[in-house]
Amino acid sequence: MTETPKLRFYLSHVGIGMGLSAVFMAAILWADPLGLGSLLVRSSEHPLPLLLLWFFCALTFSSVQLGVAIMLRFER
Repeated sequence: MTETPKLRFYLSHVGIGMGLSAVFMAAILWADPLGLGSLLVRSSEHPLPLLLLWFFCALTFSSVQLGVAIMLRFER
């Protein structure tokens, strides 16, 4: 029973990181810095580069979000 709060803590912060990654990807596609958004959309293998960039951004944002949440728990 003690694993449920830990799992909920982990999944909620990973979900927040993935959501932030989706917002970041939308900003890249909308702002099109240096033509990166149009390059991702017009790629010959269209969904793959976009999904890979989102996945690795989600991995980064999720791990940072989880690390910050853990550090803030020990601050109290």
